[in-house]
Amino acid sequence: MTSNKKNPKKNKIKGFRWVYVIGSIVVIGGVMGYGAIGSVVFDFDDRSSLTMLAMIPIMTTVYYLAMKPVVNKLSGRIDELTKAMDEVANGNLEYQIDIKHAGEFEKAYSQFNAMTLELKKTKEEMQDFTNEFAHEFKTPITAISGFSEYLLETGESIETSERMEQLTMISEESKRLLNLSMNTLLLSKVDAMQVVDNKEEYDLAEQLRKCVIILSKPLDKKNIDLEMDEDLTLPYYGNEELLQQVWLNLLNNAIKFTSKNGRIEISGDSTEEGIIVSISDNGIGMDEKTMEHIFDKYYQNDSASVAKGSGIGLAIVKRIVTLCGGNIQVASKINEGSTFTVNLPV
Repeated sequence: MTSNKKNPKKNKIKGFRWVYVIGSIVVIGGVMGYGAIGSVVFDFDDRSSLTMLAMIPIMTTVYYLAMKPVVNKLSGRIDELTKAMDEVANGNLEYQIDIKHAGEFEKAYSQFNAMTLELKKTKEEMQDFTNEFAHEFKTPITAISGFSEYLLETGESIETSERMEQLTMISEESKRLLNLSMNTLLLSKVDAMQVVDNKEEYDLAEQLRKCVIILSKPLDKKNIDLEMDEDLTLPYYGNEELLQQVWLNLLNNAIKFTSKNGRIEISGDSTEEGIIVSISDNGIGMDEKTMEHIFDKYYQNDSASVAKGSGIGLAIVKRIVTLCGGNIQVASKINEGSTFTVNLPV
């Protein structure tokens, strides 16, 4: 029975056959060229020419023996890279190439290892995103389904007050579901963006005032006192639509975690380096652990939450601010409030 298994050594020689072919051509060409020059300049006789011709197979053999270990080593390193690529292609993102004896392939191996680590990280983030999104999406749907079934089962026997309570819950969970869907789409959009376009000059302070008006209903409902300098102006050149999402999310977050009759303060400053906007509240605040993860997707501190959220808003804020070339910082203390500071370059 004939085996179909190929000899790896023969494959290496076949793959680098061009090295030996080119080497043989160089050797033969060199000897023939030297012979031609010698016959003209040094008047070589026939014996000298025959001696030179006899040297061709000897020099070719020497070249082959000298190049063989080099070719084998080079072929082995390429085989290692090919093997690693096959592993990744088959889904093994844990594979790393040992760069200890990589030689001239050290940079290629290092970049390959970095690529597999990035692919692994991306895959894990996608899995986490899918799992967390499914969990967050399932919660309001389950609530809506439960309340609706209860209303249908009880029919007209249910008290009006209880019916209204159930309908209110359905309405709130529906809004939460809608908000989750819109924020998820927005997060996907800004995550895919690399450059901010549609820039224009506008007053960022005036934009903040418009955001306050948009959120006036929840502010009035909790009787929150909002302070902002009426004469504040912050000239800015950027994407107005994207930045509005930043202020709406930060203000909504401040309202959510500020108790009734609380206070929110908006302050801003324009310098040669850029614009600084701070939004402070005297709400429940955060501990150090929460502040470390506050900008992570879907992160929620259940022990400190006083209202349901999606955990996406601050991730959107972070991404948009980063796209604009800025940064965002948070300072907070438990039961004393939080301050989010956005720095945007001019």
